[in-house]
Amino acid sequence: MNNSTKIIIVGSLLGSLGIAGLAKAISANQSQLPVAVIPQHHSSTQMIINKDKDVKVDENREKPDAANDADTEVNDDKVPTSLSQVGEYGESVYDMAKANDWTKATANLTSLENTAKNLNTEIKGENKTELAQLNSKIAALKGAVIAKNRISAMRDANQVTLIAANITKEFEPKVPVEVTLLDYYGRELEIWLITGNTSQLKTTASQMRRTWNTVRPFILARGGTTQVQKFDGLVASVEVAKSSKDYAPLATLVLDEVDNLEKVFK
Repeated sequence: MNNSTKIIIVGSLLGSLGIAGLAKAISANQSQLPVAVIPQHHSSTQMIINKDKDVKVDENREKPDAANDADTEVNDDKVPTSLSQVGEYGESVYDMAKANDWTKATANLTSLENTAKNLNTEIKGENKTELAQLNSKIAALKGAVIAKNRISAMRDANQVTLIAANITKEFEPKVPVEVTLLDYYGRELEIWLITGNTSQLKTTASQMRRTWNTVRPFILARGGTTQVQKFDGLVASVEVAKSSKDYAPLATLVLDEVDNLEKVFK
């Protein structure tokens, strides 16, 4: 079979099955892809460690407000606009809370609350339960922001992004939900780094591995070989990390590389 014929067949399969469908078709005839372990060198670490050796997350990675975000978001007409914005505003509140910028955190929270109200008319069916969870979490987030409780605000805001991602599943978004979850786990690493909870860091590493193994074939199918190689090494490094100092540079690197994974689906 020549290359032109192969391209036509793959294009047809993508058109009729979508990425998820094609991945399933491939996996029916192929065992699980091995995960290559690429050693990582963390010379680009931008983390801040104070004189008392307490590890702090990199606040210089703070993203702009969602309303002005010219980031790498992938436009997806399959997903309700309000749902996409809820995830973006949740992430923005997280970033502002992390930076202790409570003025911007409050502004993004207000936008989040207003946008979430629209979901009651846009989302129906089984997702009503998750909408109730979302509204409850936003209420908790509001309390944390008002109290200027940094850790609680970061945790609640990240949970908002998780719930929004789970609701997105039924709309078959361009960017697989698992990629969004990797972003969520990167922020979880930051949170548990601040609190010094090594047990939760290990749990997050395991969850990241399972999620990465699921989405990895989809990225390869889109030609993201370079991105896969980089993330293979990152996940392997997160798995073997033992102390806060080990995890510190990895949290930032994970979040940066997730942005590159998203670009594969543009």
